[in-house]
Amino acid sequence: MEPITSLQNPRIKQLVKLREARERKKSGLTRIDGARELIRAMQADVVPETIYVCEARVRDGEPREALATAIARGVVRQDITEAVYEKVRYGERDEGLCAVSSWRPRELDTLELPAPAYVLVIEGVEKPGNLGAILRTADATGVGAVVLADPACEAANPNVIRASMGTLFTQPVAQATTDEVLRWLDVRGVTAIITRPQADLDYTDVDLTGPVAIVLGAEHDGLTAAWDASGPVAVTIPMAGYSDSLNLAAATAVLGFEVVRQRRLR
Repeated sequence: MEPITSLQNPRIKQLVKLREARERKKSGLTRIDGARELIRAMQADVVPETIYVCEARVRDGEPREALATAIARGVVRQDITEAVYEKVRYGERDEGLCAVSSWRPRELDTLELPAPAYVLVIEGVEKPGNLGAILRTADATGVGAVVLADPACEAANPNVIRASMGTLFTQPVAQATTDEVLRWLDVRGVTAIITRPQADLDYTDVDLTGPVAIVLGAEHDGLTAAWDASGPVAVTIPMAGYSDSLNLAAATAVLGFEVVRQRRLR
């Protein structure tokens, strides 16, 4: 294709708009910025529809690898000029690439959980950086699925993709309401493990080798009352200082790697 030279080109306008949740919802498209994120997406069979390329800005290493992999996977290449690239590139990223994919979070009923189930449920997550860090932990601890319950932050937010370093695409990610998630866990016999500062049970003293869902709430308000009514197992993470809780991403990592530890011992 001929390089796109105009900032008024409809495809360029849409690419810029895809930074916003409204356009992503309207179009069903997600933009993927960054060579590493693109590589991980394609490793997970999330193949973009189009890759926009500013040839003069594509460096050796991961950017060239990402571009070559995309072309080999049949992704449509659309060249753009440097002026257009400056308009569409995201933040400080300067790797000469931007791709568009139809990736969206899954429906709960499409998830297939390995036995014994290990699910990570995050309710009402607000901050893209936290969600990205949580997704990296989920990838590292081998979750069967990440479920976002009533999220305030959209999974396809470019800041989530960036903070997750592309691990958003390497695991099943679903989105639903809290009520839907509670019913889904109940039907599958998965025990919800929640954290409470006043809980009597230390997180290392609960059996996490069976089908479990590690459930954490929003940064500011925590979990809603719906989880207490569901009869979960409440645990505490001992704190030696003045604070009575960890950052959401940090708490997720502590609990996630405890699941890994116990299952390795077993």
